[in-house]
Amino acid sequence: MSLTALLKDPAWDAPFFKKLASNDTASAPGHQGGMAFPKDLRRYLPSLDVSVTSATTPTTERILQAELYIGTEFKDFTPLRYQFQTWHGARSPESRLTKGFKSIGKDATAGDIVVFQRRADVLDTFRLLLVKKSTIEFREIEDLLEDRKWGALDLTDEPVSQDQIQAAKTELDDLAHNPFEVQRPEIPRAESRQKRIARSSVFSTQVGNQYEKRCAVSGINLATPTMLHEIEAAHVVPVSERGSDDIRNGFALTQTLHWAFDRGLFGIKPDRTVFIPSKVKSMRENDFLRTFEGRKVASARTGSLSVHPSAFEWHLENKVARWD
Repeated sequence: MSLTALLKDPAWDAPFFKKLASNDTASAPGHQGGMAFPKDLRRYLPSLDVSVTSATTPTTERILQAELYIGTEFKDFTPLRYQFQTWHGARSPESRLTKGFKSIGKDATAGDIVVFQRRADVLDTFRLLLVKKSTIEFREIEDLLEDRKWGALDLTDEPVSQDQIQAAKTELDDLAHNPFEVQRPEIPRAESRQKRIARSSVFSTQVGNQYEKRCAVSGINLATPTMLHEIEAAHVVPVSERGSDDIRNGFALTQTLHWAFDRGLFGIKPDRTVFIPSKVKSMRENDFLRTFEGRKVASARTGSLSVHPSAFEWHLENKVARWD
């Protein structure tokens, strides 16, 4: 796969980059580890509370999960330390990426670039691709770099910023504290890709956390070694039919059961048990689905954030009833 094709994977947000200086590489004298992270790029990473730093507490940090690549070749999955260091006032404060970065940093030289992407559905998981000078991959994106040292790789397609994610969190928190609406009064006007991804990633993260990354129907909790979980955040009333990203309109399902739920192959009754309509139940192909009939679905960890009964009622009437 080419680098440009890899970077267009819809599971990941738009890329940003930094061109490495000599003090970002393992060959620099007195190298302290990791790479300096410019202030302009901080807005693409989770926030650090720099207000807590002082002479006695010189560092604040956050642990991110990172997939590391050299070019298009996967190398490692590791925690990555994102820190703000004040050096006890002895040097200018700076933010750095350390711990785990050396898996690819040891192969870096000045002038190479690191391309970053955040997963579109997970707030603290990124991938870092070391793109070395004089490689095919470097030539693929060289025109986009111009003479810049860092920034959005494609200036016409900015990554989602932390401010946009925080705004989405505030929006979803407000929804959860207001009376539940089964359907929004009207479909909102066109919005930016960044705002859409921010709200979707916050919704997915909140649903995943509330159901502890476990399917509410089957109880399945599968994950890759890179901690990519198989469960998905399912909207009960689809967004395409004026359903909202209110967490009370979502619950966690495996990919298979999410597909079946969206197509009305099963629904959830008022007693919060699985209902399978007669036409679906009569098909031999659906033997697996029948094993869940009558099973009570899990609730959200915070009870008030469980699926609102009127959402399940809408789904039964509009998606499931046609198959009964």
